[in-house]
Amino acid sequence: MNDKLTITLNIAGRPCVLTIEREEEEEIRKAAQLINSKIAKYREKYATADPVDFLAVTALQFTVKMLEAERRNDVEPILDEVKKISSRLDKVVKE
Repeated sequence: MNDKLTITLNIAGRPCVLTIEREEEEEIRKAAQLINSKIAKYREKYATADPVDFLAVTALQFTVKMLEAERRNDVEPILDEVKKISSRLDKVVKE
């Protein structure tokens, strides 16, 4: 059984044909809607600007949000601190 699906999205007035996993469709369509919503807001505010500028700023904003989310979910520094504390406790217990 083929779990791939070919869909066509309209992003910033341009068709984008994608082959995706069937279970990804809803999330990908939602992402396209979010992008188009941001671009529409920029079009209202800056009617004379180049649509490519809107795409660039939208991509930048979503990438910054993604990086912030990754940073918040990075548990490695916490694990390092727990290891250090555990090591100190081991030393104190052995004394």
